[in-house]
Amino acid sequence: MKKTFIFFWLILIMFSCATDTVNMRQIESPHIFVINAPVAGNYPQELFKYPFKSGSTQNEIFTQTLEWSPQVTKTFVTETKYTATLTLEPVSRRHTFQGTAINDIYGLPDDKIENIYLETIGRNLVIKIEFEATADENAEAQVIFYDDFNGDMLDKTKWELCPEWDRQGRSSWRDDMVSVSEGLLRLKFIRDTSLGITKSRDRVLSDNWIRAGAIRTLNKDWSVLFENSYGYYEARIKFPVISGTWGAFWLMSRTQQITSDEGKIGTEIDIIESIGNHEGKYNAALHWNGYGTHHKSIGSGNTDSNKPDINIYDGEFHIFALDWSPTEYIFYIDGQEFWRVDGGGNFNNSGINQNPNYIKLSVESATWAGDIPDDFTEAEMLVDYVRVYNQPILKNLF
Repeated sequence: MKKTFIFFWLILIMFSCATDTVNMRQIESPHIFVINAPVAGNYPQELFKYPFKSGSTQNEIFTQTLEWSPQVTKTFVTETKYTATLTLEPVSRRHTFQGTAINDIYGLPDDKIENIYLETIGRNLVIKIEFEATADENAEAQVIFYDDFNGDMLDKTKWELCPEWDRQGRSSWRDDMVSVSEGLLRLKFIRDTSLGITKSRDRVLSDNWIRAGAIRTLNKDWSVLFENSYGYYEARIKFPVISGTWGAFWLMSRTQQITSDEGKIGTEIDIIESIGNHEGKYNAALHWNGYGTHHKSIGSGNTDSNKPDINIYDGEFHIFALDWSPTEYIFYIDGQEFWRVDGGGNFNNSGINQNPNYIKLSVESATWAGDIPDDFTEAEMLVDYVRVYNQPILKNLF
């Protein structure tokens, strides 16, 4: 009986393998992400099992992982030859890159290239791109995204209104709470009892419900207006002081819900949140592994002794910034560092997000953030500008 059982399973395994071979399909004409030549002083590009087609709402049938050799800890250094290794991995066991040639691939770089090699390893395709040496001096910083909010309406080539979602159990994002005037983005929020009644039977909760504004660099159909990984992100903001509410400047990943690899595949990066504003507090935070049972997070805390002696609620604008590099996140207020972390807890840098994020600016409310003042009617968070640079910037831009 035992011999018969083993024979049966051997036949089944052989049949399964034969079927996989027969049904294997070659991935034809793969389109890869554009890989720019290394520039001394600039942050590297990065991808880690990124499953989306560039700038689109669609998933690829393969993921893309990009690595640099020699390893880049901060920015590309001078007079160095770098090799980019791009690994394409089919999502399905039914697909393969066997038989793919260099001429079949779309998007290969053609600037400052010395050699390009192609190798199939199993079902994966490994592309090695050897670049010419970087220059003997660092390049000047370049702005790769900006909005000074000049004009009288939101620039829809850069931003989209966030979906009209209910948020944190005591607020709702609404399109009519966003406006641009006098060179400022205005994210308004108002007490809306009538809206609250439709959201909760709890009288106290419904009486303190707010309608608020939020924008992002991602369209409502999930197509991308702007996303980026390593970079220097900066915004000049004036936060209101209303207990129970907060404004935020943050980065969000389309791969956030993938619960693996301890933050490398997707991390929400909260550059600044004005939580506890009525007590002079604020916070920066990281969230990864989705928002369910696998969710993890780490925050700067509101009582960190390393925080600079700056009152961000003095009625003036302040500059909030993030230096996101391959080895750490560094958070700044008016050019002064207030939090530095290697990706969360004790991950020894493995938790740094290696996939691109889009930008969000928002206002929200929650019961855990405190009571809203009885006399509150409306207020607004003001944003003077948002900029993203391709290398670290350590200066104030008042």
